[in-house]
Amino acid sequence: MTDTPWRLIVDKNSYADFSVSVSPAVEKAVVNGDAPPTIFLNIFDRDSITIGVNEDPEQVLDLDYCRDNNIDFRRRVNGGGAIYTGTGSAFLVYFVPTSHPDVPETTAEAFPKILTALAETFQDLYGFPAEYRPLNDVQVEGRKLVPTSLKIENGVMTFRIVVNVKEMDTETAGAAMPMPPEKVQDKVLKDLQSRFTCLEREAGRELSADDLERMTRAAVEHAFGAPVLEPGKLTDAERKYAEEFRAEYDNDDWLFGKSERNRFRADTQPGDTVGYGREKAVGGMLWATLAVRDGKIFHAILNGDWHPRPIDSVGWLEQALVGVDAAEDAVRDVVTSFMGRDDVEFASVEIDNLMAAFGKALADQKPVG
Repeated sequence: MTDTPWRLIVDKNSYADFSVSVSPAVEKAVVNGDAPPTIFLNIFDRDSITIGVNEDPEQVLDLDYCRDNNIDFRRRVNGGGAIYTGTGSAFLVYFVPTSHPDVPETTAEAFPKILTALAETFQDLYGFPAEYRPLNDVQVEGRKLVPTSLKIENGVMTFRIVVNVKEMDTETAGAAMPMPPEKVQDKVLKDLQSRFTCLEREAGRELSADDLERMTRAAVEHAFGAPVLEPGKLTDAERKYAEEFRAEYDNDDWLFGKSERNRFRADTQPGDTVGYGREKAVGGMLWATLAVRDGKIFHAILNGDWHPRPIDSVGWLEQALVGVDAAEDAVRDVVTSFMGRDDVEFASVEIDNLMAAFGKALADQKPVG
């Protein structure tokens, strides 16, 4: 058991808004030492979607469908993929310093430790066969129960766990987030209806907010050696941070920050070509876009739902490819050098995965339309 109390906050917000306001605000406060280690149980008060920081909404969402059906969507500030959440389901977020002896310091350590503990918590409390599925899911007999995302930076692990408490509207979710075939090629169950489950279905009963708080306390004890959890609220400073982050991230410039429309389309010239490649790694989907001018790469975009550490490292690789010959050997040299850096971790993404995506983008070159 740890001596310093941790803070437990229970609140209600939409997933999309929480992800671009309250979540980064609490993370900032914990990083700055203005708040104690914090466990946040957020119960969703309406349906919404977020996409990962390295995703393009034009690639992973049907934007017309979302707008026509009043589905709120945001691009969040951490990795992972597009996630649809329904009213009554919940978000469990750990904002905890890596200086704590039970908090992992790397993505490769964090996912199995935290999610195995969560799966065992479900087993203990509800009696169903939950299990950790690499890299970042908890499943029940092949059905996804818990999608997660992770950020470890500035001495703090921010581990975000979506708990599908209620039945998902799979028809709406599937239409809003159409999946590429590569996404499900390694799944036993291929369609959205059969690939997802919810906590109430597996537990065989309805679950109240008090039930979810008990689950949260048990999961934290299981993962972190029983820290003292004291009920708390957001501070005035965190509320101020949340408003600042909402202003920064709730706009089209941020939403389309990894889209061609913002990155290079305005800079194209006659004779330029562009190509696209997708590849499924264990760590997630990779979407590569390479724009070529006079035989050299003049712009590179690497999108996807994997978990890079640090977040900015994806931009480092994109920038390193600019000016390189549009040939696989030249691109491989850059990728190999980048992946060898001590300050970069692409969890469960290998050089060959990146080269498969970039190789397809090189082979797919067509005149810019």
